[in-house]
Formats: sequence, C-alpha cells, structure tokens
Amino acid sequence: MVLCTPHAKVPVVRTCTLQAGPLKGFMPTNPTHLQRQRWPKLQLPVRCLTLSNSMGTPAAKSKPAANGEAAKAEFCRAGIPDEITAKVLGWYQPYQRWDIDTKLRPALELWVKQLGSQQLSARLQKAPLLLCHTPEECSDVYLWLASIGADAERIQQKVPRVMARPLDKVQSTVWALQEALRLRDDQLPAFLKRHPYSLLNMPEHVSQTLHAIAELLAVPVTSVEMQKFVMRCDERLFTKNPATLSQLVSFFCKEFGGGQRAARAALRYNIYQVSAETMKARAAELRALLGWTEDELNQGVTRHPMILTLRPSTVASNMQKLQAHSFSSIQAMNVFALCPVTTGYDWSSTANKEKLMYLRHVLQLSQAKLTSRPQLLCASLARIIGPRSEFLYACKGISPDIALTTYSYLVNLSDAKFAARFNNLSASPPLVYDDQFKRHWQQRWTFLICEMGLSYADICACRLLLQTSLLNTLAPRWHFFILLETAQADFKAADHLTALATLSDADFAQAFSSASMGLV
Repeated sequence: MVLCTPHAKVPVVRTCTLQAGPLKGFMPTNPTHLQRQRWPKLQLPVRCLTLSNSMGTPAAKSKPAANGEAAKAEFCRAGIPDEITAKVLGWYQPYQRWDIDTKLRPALELWVKQLGSQQLSARLQKAPLLLCHTPEECSDVYLWLASIGADAERIQQKVPRVMARPLDKVQSTVWALQEALRLRDDQLPAFLKRHPYSLLNMPEHVSQTLHAIAELLAVPVTSVEMQKFVMRCDERLFTKNPATLSQLVSFFCKEFGGGQRAARAALRYNIYQVSAETMKARAAELRALLGWTEDELNQGVTRHPMILTLRPSTVASNMQKLQAHSFSSIQAMNVFALCPVTTGYDWSSTANKEKLMYLRHVLQLSQAKLTSRPQLLCASLARIIGPRSEFLYACKGISPDIALTTYSYLVNLSDAKFAARFNNLSASPPLVYDDQFKRHWQQRWTFLICEMGLSYADICACRLLLQTSLLNTLAPRWHFFILLETAQADFKAADHLTALATLSDADFAQAFSSASMGLV
C-alpha cells in the first residue's frame, strides 16, 4: 500500500487478466506520452509513505525459519502450491532465512494482493527473486516501457524478471539496442515485442551479440538488412554468450557447408543452443535413421537447422507416429527428406490428426499427393489451410485441392500476398481474405466439429456449411433442430444440413413450420 499527498498525480495503470477467446490481451495505453529527449528517466510521483525495499526492518524480530519449514508454511498460507514452493525455495534458499513476520509474510501478502495467488505462482516459477522487490519497483519499469509504446503487459507476462531489474539498467539496454541497430523510436516497440529477453542483458552483451551476428552475415550492423534479419530471429537470440554464439554458428557452417545462407538459417533457428559435439552426434544418427546420403544430410540440415535441436529418439518416434496414419516407412522418409521440418512434428497430437483428416476427407487429397507435396503437412489448418482452401472454394475461381497441390507455394505465401493474388477473383457477394475471414472460418469450423459433432465426410458433402454465418444462421438453426429432435423421435438434425446452409429465412420457416407445431 502506498500513501501519497492529496495533490500528487498518480498515474493509473490498468491491468488485464488473459482469458480464453478471440481477445488475447491488450497493451496498457498511456494517454499522455512523455515528451522526451533521449528518453530521460520516468519521473514518478513522490511517495510520502511506502514500504522500504527490504520490506521493513523493525526492532522486534520474530524467530527466523532456520529449517525452511516455517517458510514453506508461509508460501502455503499465501496459496502457492507445494510443488512450486519447493522449486522456488530450492532456487533461492535465502527465502528460508528471511524473518517471517517482518519480511517474508509482508512480501507474500503484498504480491498476493497485487496479482492473486494463481498468477503469483506462475510468476515465481519464471522469476524466483520476485519477492525481493516491491510491486512499486517493478511498476517503474512497466510504466516506462508503456510510455515508449512497448507492450509492457506482454513483456511482463513473457519475461517477468525484466520488471525486477533497475529502471536505469533497462533503459541502458534499450538505448544500446537502438544505437547499435540505428532503430527509430517507432521501431522499438516491435523490436522489444520480438526480443523481450534482450532486456535481461547488459548493454555490452546486446551490442556484442549484434556485432557478432553482423560479422557472421558480412553485413553492416547498422544496415536495414541487419534490422530485418534480427526481427525474424527467435526471441532467444540474446540469451547466449556472444562469443559462444559466433563459435557454434561458425562450426555449423564449416561442418555442413552452405556459407552465409546456412549461417542465416542457424541464427534464425537457434542452432547456437546445441553444442558442437551434440551437432555431430545427432547428424550421424539422423543420417542412419533416415537413410540420407551425406549430401542429403547437409542439404536438409542447412535448410532446416532446427532438426539438430531434436533428439534422434524424438525423430524416430515422430516417424512411427506418421506411419500410424497410413504412411509407409518409405513415404514417411520421403516426407522428411522433402520437408525436414516435419521431423519435429508430433503426429499424434490433436492438431496434426485434424489436419490430416481435413486434407484427406474435406479436400480429398490422395496419399500420393500428400507424400509428394509435404509442404501441406507443415501448414497450420486453423491459420492457413482451412481459411485459404475455403476462400478459394467460395470464390469459385479455382479448385482448392488443385491450388494447394499443383501450386503448393500458396501455403507458403504471407496473408498479404495471398490476398493480393486472390482477392480479385469473381465472387458474389465479393469476398476479402483478411483476419476477419480467418477468424470466422475458425469459429464455424469449431462449431461444426465440437458443437454439431459432424464428421469430415458430412462437412465435405455440404461445404456450404463453412460459408454460413455462425451467429445469424448456423447456430440458431442448429439449436432449433436440436429442439425438434428432442420433441420428435423421427426427426434427425443431421438429415437436414443442406437446408440449414442454403435456405433463406422465409423458406426455412416454411419448410419446418409443420415440424415445429409441437414446440412451445
């Protein structure tokens, strides 16, 4: 609790609890962006009375928790699960020596009041030292990040340890990133969203990492090409020692060839997380497992370095799971050879099972087509295959199964390029491929499978169901059918799917008026 004078202007930070649904969260907005030159330190209101950084040190102290049992009891009292408590106390043992009444209990109560027990438990797993700081100290960083336009809420959820760093150190790191890459102020929010872990490092670390990458790619560190490349890299780019990162990427290029192209792929897909000895051992096992020649191995590894981040036993298990979907061992090896990234896919997962069913039963693609066009197996059903195939089907300008097999590059196009290529196809009414179209497809698909319980064959027999408005037509008519099924034993809702999808409201009411006479 913080007490301020009546005249102090206290900035209000609204928080959001993530919930399931189309909204994934939001970034707190600051209505009055600070006017700044080179981002001076954010001036927060003077606190007249606040908790000290050490949670207070009164004269009378209670008995410390010498054996840790009292500390465990306090964590339990705060609603922290025993499993998480054991991990936190193991990671940071000084908690067991904290004074219970004046330090540990106030710290836990303060954070529970701020976050709640469930969210605090999640935060402690990622940031065991969180109790060493007050929420006010973390808020300094949060407010400053929000003031420069960064998604402070996402950064706090993704890397909560950032909020426990001193504000001046976070600012120095951001300034070093901007200086090294010549980033404009309006480019920083996107960069920090892509690389939140960079905020955990000192300025020297991020600067040396960027210069090491520029040297590997043979491009100036301040070039636009360098900016674009770093923005495409994985968020863990700044978690490795710069010298080690350079050595491992250089070893990868020397061992498997490929030059700068291989270096780019290695940097983008975290090959620097694997030691040189492990790379060699896994490459040898993969070659034996997949029956690749040395050239095939080098091509597969340099195109998709992420396969060396997988254990060979995982690849073997994934191959067996793919064969369980009617792929022969030769077909599975062919899929892995043409598209090595599929070696990392768990083919027993619900998402991949659903994707295979959709390709086979809705798009009616043969086993030969799936084997010869494994790029289809890499794409997401919810984000790419489903919405795009349905868009093409609705436009009636091109058959989706032909488009996705003969022109398999469609699955690799960005949404913007796909829209530019196919939005001009004739359709009545005109269709636009955008985020709204994709979201509506995903909602209809979920309703058809989960709520209506339709099989893939049912959906294939009545493809118009995937183009029917969920809120205006599909949901209310289906619920009406369920009422009819309940009232009349001889009525089957699944027998009237075409009528559900195609009839106008007037025709639908007329067609089922007699059947609904018994409903109140």
